[in-house]
Amino acid sequence: MTVQNRVRWRWATVVDWRNWRLPVKVAAVLLVPVAVAVGTGVLQIRGYVVRADSYASIGKLVTLRSALTPLVAAVQDERAHQADRVDGASPEANAFHERGAVTTRAFELVRGLAEDPGTPVGEVASARFAEVTTQVNALPQLRQSIDAGSDVSVSVIAYTTVLRSMLDFDQALVNEFGDATLASTGGALHNLQMAGEQLSLQHAVLLAGVSRGRVLDSEATMLDQSQLRYLDRVADFAALATSGQRDLRTQTVNGRDVLDRDRMVRDALTTVATADDPDPPALATKVSIGDWETASHATDTLVNKVLVSLEGELADTVATLQDETSDQAGLISMVLLASLLAAVGVGVVFGNNMIRSLLTLRRTALHVAQHQLPELVADLREEGASEVVIEPVAVHTTEEFGQLARAFDAVHQQAVGSAVEQARLRGGLRNTFVNLSRRSQGLVERQLRLMEELERKEENPQQLANLFKLDHLATRMRRNNENLMVLSGTDVTRRFSKPIPLGDVLRAAASEIEHYQRVVVQTTPQVEVVGYAASDLVRLIAELLDNATAFSPPRSHVVIVGRPRNGGGVVIDVIDEGVGMAPPELEAANVRLRSVDTDELPASRQMGHFVIARLAARHQVEVTLVDQGPHRDGLRAVVGVPPELIRQPSATAPTVVDALPSPAARRAQAVPSARPRPGATPAPGNDGEWSSFRGKAVDDDDPSAATRAVWFKGKLPTGEAPRHRLDDAADPAAPRTNGVKPDPTPEPDSEVDLPKRRPRGNLVAGRPDPGGAAPARRDPNATRGFLSNYQTGIRQGVRDSGDHRPAQENP
Repeated sequence: MTVQNRVRWRWATVVDWRNWRLPVKVAAVLLVPVAVAVGTGVLQIRGYVVRADSYASIGKLVTLRSALTPLVAAVQDERAHQADRVDGASPEANAFHERGAVTTRAFELVRGLAEDPGTPVGEVASARFAEVTTQVNALPQLRQSIDAGSDVSVSVIAYTTVLRSMLDFDQALVNEFGDATLASTGGALHNLQMAGEQLSLQHAVLLAGVSRGRVLDSEATMLDQSQLRYLDRVADFAALATSGQRDLRTQTVNGRDVLDRDRMVRDALTTVATADDPDPPALATKVSIGDWETASHATDTLVNKVLVSLEGELADTVATLQDETSDQAGLISMVLLASLLAAVGVGVVFGNNMIRSLLTLRRTALHVAQHQLPELVADLREEGASEVVIEPVAVHTTEEFGQLARAFDAVHQQAVGSAVEQARLRGGLRNTFVNLSRRSQGLVERQLRLMEELERKEENPQQLANLFKLDHLATRMRRNNENLMVLSGTDVTRRFSKPIPLGDVLRAAASEIEHYQRVVVQTTPQVEVVGYAASDLVRLIAELLDNATAFSPPRSHVVIVGRPRNGGGVVIDVIDEGVGMAPPELEAANVRLRSVDTDELPASRQMGHFVIARLAARHQVEVTLVDQGPHRDGLRAVVGVPPELIRQPSATAPTVVDALPSPAARRAQAVPSARPRPGATPAPGNDGEWSSFRGKAVDDDDPSAATRAVWFKGKLPTGEAPRHRLDDAADPAAPRTNGVKPDPTPEPDSEVDLPKRRPRGNLVAGRPDPGGAAPARRDPNATRGFLSNYQTGIRQGVRDSGDHRPAQENP
């Protein structure tokens, strides 16, 4: 929508008053009288608010200026302390450094207030404060020179320069007060501060002369000029201060100490040699250091007392003006508010009932739609269908809003009834699936036991191979029934009470799928899976293996390997060499693997993902599909088993052979770690915990099972080395005899019990040579398109040739 169309749409909305909300319509009726009252009072309120804000800003400037007084006093004290020494000597280190620390803390306080965004420091004051910052940053270097014994007069001048920058900053702050009353008091306060600085300067200069024993000519000049500036600042103070402020200074800065101090300054000036008096009296005969210190400190204390009093008076004046202005704004606001209340009183009385009813109806409707109905549907799915009584909307009038509330109650009741009916239908359908699955499960178990008996009695190798195929098909049918029970929310009955070795769990999972011959189970940690989770983990791994073999080349292998997990537990990797998945598809698949609370039956191609998600959620197992990178095809399924499901191995764990559910799968998976000695017969376990996977344990004492024992245990005639390759079990229907035909190319070391290493014999078929170049990455979408076109061509060729037999699909 363009800007012009948007403006046109908004204007049409404003003009169409029939669609205005009810509060807007009520407000429109009262708009004219209210606008007059508001327009009259807002201007006055705004003026008072602006003045109150200005006083608040001035108050922050007053606070900043008050914080500057301790900083000035600290620097003055530091200047006086270093002046009490002989030229070339250093002051007492500890006391001098303590005074420097006091100065630093005082400056940090001032800087925090000055740099506060809420403090309205103007451009001139900001420039003055930048100069103060520069001077204070140079104080550490000045203190070092004093510690090294610098000239006293030079140090006094340096400190005086720092103090001059601070007093200039004080003057800039006073100039920004704005209000005449505040500016007058601020100017008087600044002049008194400048007069106090002259007294402090005289204290330091004369203290240096007394410590030296004489006053230098330059110091005499400084004393004389300082006394003149002091008198000028006192006169300026009297001109700006009020009568009360002048009386306060006159009454406070008075007494014997003040008079003695003025006398000692005049006496000190008489000790300076001049042309008329080349041989003046010694300074020590006129001024003693103790009397000078006492009189100077007393005078400074009295001046600071007046300063503090004036600062408090200035702060109080600012606060009073701000409060008065705010009170005036508040008074006018109250008058305006009373007028507005009187104007809208009639509208509120008549419109409040309608608006309240409308808001109650709206709030109830949203609460029902967003909370009550979803929670009710969730409860019905968990606990089953039941009668539900709704609460009516809390609008009990008989006018239009009350009628609308009753209509909404009817709609609410109908929606609840529909939810209850759907819950009953869903529960019945779930129960039907569960019953059918249990019936089919029972038939499959009986079929497995019957085939087991037939296998025991069959001696024909070809027929026995066919029986093995039927046995494995029945095992897969049983897993499909169990998947349906998992999706229906029912627990599967196959459980174990004893811990199961992790390797047996992985082999049992491999035996549950169609292409079990292509699964390679590598070395796993010597740990066990707790019994109550072993069966679910078998089914979870089986679903991953089923997907891996279904979407990978027929002659490729699927590798499954276990490894320890950081923090406990194990990680199981299922790696295939298939076409892989595009990033969006991979992300969607991982979302399905975490979607436990699904309400709809999944599609047939995605059913395995939801089964995995349900099984993983039962035991907090983490399942993630990961792409193998740009240089490798296929996917890696990472299964994180928590440490709560893992235990150390026990001596009574079932064996690998007992873990396999079908004879054909056991024959393909039984790969010993080393060659058996001639004549040795492995003793399979007979633990009943695994009987639910295969019907019954293999019995080596049964003569009719001799052929099977050779096939799935790897027994060979004496003197022949067993050759355990997955290709040997690729065709279970191949003709076999009770003995296995010797390998036409026997190993040279066939008499040795250990297998012989073959160069590059450990490489899985279809994988690239580690030393060679990595194969090019196949695009998953392109590969799928190629396979689809390939199958379409096969079907078209069969139709054109007249042979309507269904073509065998690629697994």
